[in-house]
Amino acid sequence: MILLDRAILRRVAALAILAVLIAAFWIGPFAAYLGWVGANKEELAAKSAMLRRYQALAAPESGGVSPAESALLYPEMPESQASALLQEVVKNAATATRVQVQELQMLRSEALPGATRIGVRVRATSDIASLRGLIYAIETAQPVLYPDNLQIQSHTTTPDAAPAPLDFQLDISDFTPGPAS
Repeated sequence: MILLDRAILRRVAALAILAVLIAAFWIGPFAAYLGWVGANKEELAAKSAMLRRYQALAAPESGGVSPAESALLYPEMPESQASALLQEVVKNAATATRVQVQELQMLRSEALPGATRIGVRVRATSDIASLRGLIYAIETAQPVLYPDNLQIQSHTTTPDAAPAPLDFQLDISDFTPGPAS
């Protein structure tokens, strides 16, 4: 019986050692591996979202307008709707880039041969990185938006103070199809 008890004790000790080794492996390298896989999963999801966004931008729109025209002009609609759509696009771009819009002012439309130019003037406050992001968002929007007349004003601060936000004004224009002259 003593031999049987020693054999059981050895098996129990071996199982306990195995459990400790499995726990150490789970806490050490396996947990690090799971963390690495999780980080790569988030990066892959971000890149997949970017790919879908680029595919949506590259896909031609269907309809009676050619893909080249649809990328340059708003669809044919009343000027008031096009102005409201332009304001909405600018507001969404400002929100996405953390720009604080102070004022949106509609500019007078201008009739051109074959198109009508509509525009909006934005007065806002942001840091330089957010301003860069807003300009990038405007330049890559579909249909194409045209930034113009950027005026930036900075506030003077003491050298030890945090950087002050920039005040800026930017005109943004787009075109709608108009009567051919």
